[in-house]
Formats: sequence, structure tokens, C-alpha cells
Amino acid sequence: MRSNRSRGTDPVRTDLHGITGSHLPTPLHIRVHLPDLLDTLRRVAALAPLQLAISCEQEILFPLHGQEHFFCGSLGNNELCDADCRAIFEGAFREATRDNRPLLFSCAAGLLYFVIPFRNDRNQHCCLFAGGVRDEAPELALLEKLSNAPSNDGGTLLEKLLRRPQIKRAQLEEILGKTLTLLTILADEQTLAQPLRGLTQRLATVAGAAAELDRAESGDAVLELLGETLILLFDLSRVVILSAEGEDFNLKVNLGTTSQATNCACGRLRELLGAHPDGKPLLLRQEVGEFFPEIDSDRAICAPLRSEGLDLGLAVIFDADLPGRDLLLLELLAGRAATKLHRLRLAALYQERQTSSRRLLTMLGELSLVETREVLYQRIVAMSCELLQAARGSLMLLDETGEWLRIVAARGINLEVAASIPLRLGEGIAGRVAKSGLHLLVTDIEKDSRVGIANRPRFQTKSFICVPLKAHDRIVGVLNLADKETGTTFGDDDLATLHQLIDQAALLIERVAVYENARKLEELAARDPLTGLYNRRMLEARFQEELSRCSRLKHHFTIMMLDLDHFKAYNDQCGHIAGDHALKKVALLLKKSAREMDIVTRYGGEEFCLLLPNTGKEEALFVAERIRRAIETEIFPGETALPTGRLTTSIGVACYPDDGEKFETLVNAADIALYQAKSKGRNRLASFEVVPPSLIKKTG
Repeated sequence: MRSNRSRGTDPVRTDLHGITGSHLPTPLHIRVHLPDLLDTLRRVAALAPLQLAISCEQEILFPLHGQEHFFCGSLGNNELCDADCRAIFEGAFREATRDNRPLLFSCAAGLLYFVIPFRNDRNQHCCLFAGGVRDEAPELALLEKLSNAPSNDGGTLLEKLLRRPQIKRAQLEEILGKTLTLLTILADEQTLAQPLRGLTQRLATVAGAAAELDRAESGDAVLELLGETLILLFDLSRVVILSAEGEDFNLKVNLGTTSQATNCACGRLRELLGAHPDGKPLLLRQEVGEFFPEIDSDRAICAPLRSEGLDLGLAVIFDADLPGRDLLLLELLAGRAATKLHRLRLAALYQERQTSSRRLLTMLGELSLVETREVLYQRIVAMSCELLQAARGSLMLLDETGEWLRIVAARGINLEVAASIPLRLGEGIAGRVAKSGLHLLVTDIEKDSRVGIANRPRFQTKSFICVPLKAHDRIVGVLNLADKETGTTFGDDDLATLHQLIDQAALLIERVAVYENARKLEELAARDPLTGLYNRRMLEARFQEELSRCSRLKHHFTIMMLDLDHFKAYNDQCGHIAGDHALKKVALLLKKSAREMDIVTRYGGEEFCLLLPNTGKEEALFVAERIRRAIETEIFPGETALPTGRLTTSIGVACYPDDGEKFETLVNAADIALYQAKSKGRNRLASFEVVPPSLIKKTG
């Protein structure tokens, strides 16, 4: 490349904005006619958005036809770039050829390019330039500069810049890598300029492509590289590569055909591959339309991508007749790609199983912490669906009689409706599984002889799993899963994974049931059977907890003793049944009038006791007055026969630590205050005050 730059500063160091790639181990020698090389590279899908040009020592630029205006300075007329652009391109040429390394850079107008050095058939230094696209996130200073710069035909340079294709730098780096791979494969070959010089040269090309296939990190990358290699190696016009996924073939690479014309007869392709298990390329003539009804072609070559007996895909070449040696190369290349695909899938499967195992351990840990049945049931269904990617699931448990199954948790169906319809043991699919204790894995509900019924409309697929839950060799229920989110069928791996969760879940279901029953018994032991309030035993336990907390934090708490006035007379007048009803009503009034944090207990007979956490005596008196008024204004049957004409209460209040620091001391203080209220006329409050014992007269 000729340089007219007179400044002494190296333009690469001052004007080049880029990322320099690694040095190439040896120079690339490409002996292809340069315009033919450009035409060939333009057919590569990854390079379609870019403008291409080649420059060599003492040679003018060879751009793609009619695209000189996409490059700067001596590389063509470009109104977006200023005078410095020429120096930038010359600097890129010098640095790339000097260091023998590719380079990504931008011109003064912000357009992105990359350059790859090589030597031509005359051993001259040459460079492939590709780019002319704008960065997705340009600098603000550049945008401001271009918005103020006029163009030759009016408007601003920014307006023209925004009409350029847009791409991320990271994407351009990936394209650079792919282009370098293709040039490496083409090095020292003349596949585009003249017929093959021999099988040895082709094998070398295939070996290079195979090495690139081995370095690919994804299945899509393998198939894309295979397609581009086939195009270049055999000078093809149309190549389609399909990936086998379940029973279907999905389009992955489409070179030279429209995307609307790539539908295939998947079933027929499966039959074709099954009839030719040797993995050799298959030649199609008139049958092309049977397999690819939307493609207009009278011949095709199908290269199976098969590894260890598994059909992983199919490479299809249209409108080409390959000699025997090229068919052999095609078979070798397809086999290498299939082997890499198989390794990638095995690695992905291993990673998936590792992730599944870790998630399973986490799930079991989470389930073991659940303490309520309802939450446990829902978690079991949710986790089972997550593990097997199922859109629908339900958990059915046997009732106490052991004769009926009921849905206790579900996903993807209405739980209220489903739970209202019990299923008798031995009836229906789930009933038979529960009775036999054997799991049922079905891939097609309509074809499986064990089921053989029409699929229900609410289910999207025909595959399901029904697994019995066993705890200590006893059936406790059934788990049902259906509609795999991927649209595929459930398999043996799914069943094995599910058993690891369900076997533990069944034991947890039994454990939680025992735990809840024990908690209910403990709750009953802590409550008064008549009123449902906590009893004295629970009061003492909570008192010790509050005493420990308040002594540590220097807080107060209050004990409130409450006794119904003239309750013995009420019982005598109205009877014990009416008395029991009155006590229940008072219990409800106490719970309603007390605060949520307060502990309400029946202390004995018509006497009640309240513990008010973190509460001083003054605040406790407000709560006590609210309770007194609630009872006073409540109507009790037969209360008009009492001396006061209504059923009322007297309340005594004592506070920790002022009035005592032990349970007996504080309760006794509140009891003394209670009888002080009684002695002053009943239906009133009193806080504890020290008085001589002779003045305390206990009254009803």
C-alpha cells in the first residue's frame, strides 16, 4: 500500500483505536486470485453485513464490485472520513503485516473494521480489510463531532453514519475469528481458482477443518462451521444442515436457500436413516421432493451425522454431483462433526445431571425444614415439576380409611375442583398405581396397552408419569406428572431422578403428619378445654420466657388478674350450663379486647390471667379498662337477677419488676390488687399497692 503521509508520528500508535489479536504462528499464504477470494468470502453468511477489500504492497485496493466508497483515503472515496483516515488504514496495514497479527480498529468517523494479514502468490504482504459498520455504543464526543460536520450533498455526517449497519464490537471480534479460520483452511490451496490438485491437498483441508471442529464450543458452532466448510471445499451453491431433536429435525444452517423452503418430512427422513445405518452419504434423485417438498431440486446428497449409533443430524447438499473421493471426504467431515456433537451433548448431559443432583440435594434440604403439611405438599409438587420440566402435576394421598385418594396439591389444574373429586383405590390410573405399588411411565396414552384411552383435551402431550409414594413399605399416595415443557416424552432418566426425590418425600410426609399430631396434642395440653384459652401451665412457661427477656433488656411486663363479680350467684341462679356459656363468652371478649401480643389464660374457675409483654403499669390499665367495659356492656342471659343487675368484672394489675420478680410473687401482687378492687365496690380496676393483710377481705 502506498503512503503519502508526511507526518513523523506513527499513525497506528496515535490514530488507531483497536484491539490487537494474537500473533499468527506462521504467515498465511493464499495463492487464490484476489477478486475470486473476495467473491468467495462474500458468500460466507457471517461476512454479509460487512464491506470487504484487499490491499497488497505496491497494489491498488481490490474491493468488492462497486464498493470503493466504503473505505477511506487511498482505499476509496468515503465522505464520512477525514484526511486522517488514510493514515489510519495505512497504519493498520503496516502494523498487521509487521507483527503478523489480525487487528480490530475504527476510523476517524467511528466505523469499525478488522484487518487480517497474509501473503499472496508473489509472496507480497497483503491484508484483507472488512468492516464499514458502526459501533452499537459510539462515544458522545464522536457523535457531537459528526453532527456538526457537513457532507457533500447536504445534511451531516452523523446522518450518514446512522445509515450504516450496526454491530457490537464483541460480535465483530467473533466474525474476525471465523474469517481467520476460513483463511487458514484456504491457505496454500487453490480450491476456488482451479480444480483440486489431488486428494492429499483436500485431505489437508479437511484436517484443518476437523481441527477447527474440535475447538468449537457449541453444537450450533459445529454445524455452522461444517456448512461453511462444505461450501468452500466443494464449491457448492446450496447446503442445509438439520439437527435431530427428539422425533423432529430442526433447521440449524441454511446456506443458499430461502428460510421458507426448508420444511422436511421428518418421519420419512427417520426411515431413510434407519434403512442405511452405515453412515455413508445417500444420493437422492427423484425422491428429493418426498423429503424436501418445498425445495426445487432434482438431486441431493444426504450426509448423516451419526456417532455411536445415534442420529444427531443431517447435512444435505443440493444441485451437486460429487465424485467418489469427494463423497469419502464428505463422510469423513460429517463423521468428525458428529463425533464433536456427540461429545458436546454428553458434556451437556453430564453438566445437566450434576446441576440436577445439586438441585436435588438442595430440594431435599428445603423439604426437611418444612413443618406444615400444606406447604410440604405444594413444595413436593413444585419441585417434582421443576426437576422433570413438567407443566402439570398433582399429589394424591390416601385418607384415614385407606380407601380413597384425594388431591392435596396441584400445579396446572384447579386444586379446589380436583380436591372435591376423590378417587377410590384401584380405580383409574392413579388408583391402580396406588393399589399395585408400581410406577407407570407412559410415552403415548392412546397407544400404551396398559392405558389405551383417548388423551384429554387439557393435556398438551400424551406422555405422563404416575409414581406411588411409599413410606416404610406402606403406600401413602401417588404423584402424577404430565406435559413436559419441552414437548418431548418422559423417559427412564426422568423416572430415576423423580424416585430420588419422591422416596424421601414420602418419609417426610409421614414425619410431618406425626409432628403435626404431636403438636396438636401439645396444644391441647396447653389449653383450657372449656374456653380454648391457654391454661396455667402455659402461663407459667410464657412468664419465664418474658422474665428472661425483660431482665436482659431492662424492660417491663404486666400481670393482670381478672375475676367475674358475683359469678357464684350467677351460677346458682342460671345454672352451670349458662355459667359455662358465660365463661366462653368472656373468653372471646378477652381475646378481642386484648392486644395480639398479650397472653390470655384461664387461671381457674371464673378467674382469668393476662400477661402483657413489654408493657408498663400505666399502659396496662388502659387495656384493663377496655376489657372491663367490654364485659360490662355485654349482655349475658339471666344477669338481671344479680345484685348489680349485670355481670361485671374486677381487675388487679401488677408490674415487673416493681411489684415482684418471680411468678408467685407477681401473681400474688395482682391477686391482692384484684381484691382491693373488689373491696372498693367491684366492677373496677386496681393496681398493686402494699396494704396490711388485715385490711384484705376476700369477697365474691
